[in-house]
Amino acid sequence: MSAQAVEPFGCEPPEVPRTIGAISEALPDDLRRLFLEQVMTARQGPELDDVITAWWAQATLERDPDHARRLADAMAGRDRVPLAETLRRRSSG
Repeated sequence: MSAQAVEPFGCEPPEVPRTIGAISEALPDDLRRLFLEQVMTARQGPELDDVITAWWAQATLERDPDHARRLADAMAGRDRVPLAETLRRRSSG
């Protein structure tokens, strides 16, 4: 079995700042409601930090216009790149 190269974005998507407002704006409506509900009920400190970190990651994924297909492919085991190849690519540049 050979690995297929997965094409990266044509350009890097805009970075999502780690703020409640920016994360909220980057999320689709259904996820935004869940995010805001969790933000409003989290206690200041580690609990709120954890909520922001988790949702920031989701908001960043939402910036990839093809993220739904990529997620479906990953869940189905399609377009995998072996770890050795990933490490080789990282070390070469």
